[in-house]
Amino acid sequence: MTLLDTLAPPADAAVDQPRPRRLDPLAVTSSALMANTVTTAALGMVFWAVASRTYSATQLGESAALISAMMLLSVISQLNLAAGIARLLPQVRHHRWRGVVAAYGATAGVALVVTTAFAIVAPRLSPGFAFLGRDPLLAVALVVAVVLWNVFALQDAVLTSARWAVAVPVENGLFGMLKIGLMVWLAHSYADHGIFVAWLLAMAVMLVPVSGLIFGKVLPRRAGPDLRHRYDDDVRSQRATVLPIADRARVARYLALDYVAALLNQGYTSMLPLLVVAVLGEDANAYFYIAFVIAGAVRAIAESMSTSLLVEGAHDESALVSLTRLSVVRYAKYAVPGIAVFVAGASVLLLPFGAAYVDRGVTLLRLLLVATLPQALVSLYLTVERVRANVRRVLAVEGVVVILVTAGAVVGMDRLGLVGVGWAWLLAQSIVAALVAPALWRACREPSAVRS
Repeated sequence: MTLLDTLAPPADAAVDQPRPRRLDPLAVTSSALMANTVTTAALGMVFWAVASRTYSATQLGESAALISAMMLLSVISQLNLAAGIARLLPQVRHHRWRGVVAAYGATAGVALVVTTAFAIVAPRLSPGFAFLGRDPLLAVALVVAVVLWNVFALQDAVLTSARWAVAVPVENGLFGMLKIGLMVWLAHSYADHGIFVAWLLAMAVMLVPVSGLIFGKVLPRRAGPDLRHRYDDDVRSQRATVLPIADRARVARYLALDYVAALLNQGYTSMLPLLVVAVLGEDANAYFYIAFVIAGAVRAIAESMSTSLLVEGAHDESALVSLTRLSVVRYAKYAVPGIAVFVAGASVLLLPFGAAYVDRGVTLLRLLLVATLPQALVSLYLTVERVRANVRRVLAVEGVVVILVTAGAVVGMDRLGLVGVGWAWLLAQSIVAALVAPALWRACREPSAVRS
């Protein structure tokens, strides 16, 4: 299916009447999110390249640990409501803004409690976070950063689920450029943790206009005639759903189990840099984190397709088979060749960060990039099960991955250092992909079944 499908005019239409066109929502959403991935990756590489040239390896390692902690604490306190919004908001017809505001409030409250506890306990348990205990203002900044990052992430989910994904790359592009400028400026006044503080200030600035867009245009309190008509079309297009929002008990169970699954997934991802800090030190974490960020940007391509599949599958569950098949084909057609180029040019990707990053990180980066291929299969499979509300399967798969990655990373670092982490990541993703591949194949071929 092309990005734009031209519809034939009615038989009695005038000859010169322009033919109406409709967008392919899956293509639009996935294209916008992939554009966001490319934009974020490019600006992220510039950000960390400038950071590596402007700050010492120790300063970069400490800020990378702070940002990793922020991401991990956000995963814990966000309650997986970004995925919940993507799955459930398409089914909500009235007062969508109320659910979004409630999600903001819930994540902010949990973030205050969880991050405050972390800021108090972490310096006492880990020497790698001793610097956090020596600077109370930095601890407060971490608490504020987690609260803002939660809202920042939920905003992207709202825009995507409401089919406004085209705004996401614009938002994140501005955010990326702003934090680069702030980081350079802070290098002269707050060099120790200017990388982290730049991230925090850029978030605070960007939240204001995006909130205005969401509550003023995307989710207005009063829907005009055009918006009401669109909601009516959405409702009429929906068939029986496996996850009716009126069944609050079932929705609560879904969100709770999916939250645990998200904790497992994001937990081991965010904890890897922290584990490297604890075992190999801050300098080693600087080399690891750069490679991990680059591979994560490539990995986000599959996550973009999974997100668009989740949103469009939630809009119309009966089309899940065709949507899944189309997502797999598009990933194989566009993403796989790109990943092959990145693997071949891994040293070039690291070159802007300095010769030391090439020497210490090129093999690690290649392993992480190759691992994005099996991980994409796992991600698409888990999305299919989320649309079908089979969240127990999602939880089981994530449990297997976290065990394989964590155990493998510990053993790998002990024997091979940073490269051992890369081998552990690749082997874990490959094993799980082999386990779920038959089910994903069936999901691309079997008729959709709406289960009670």
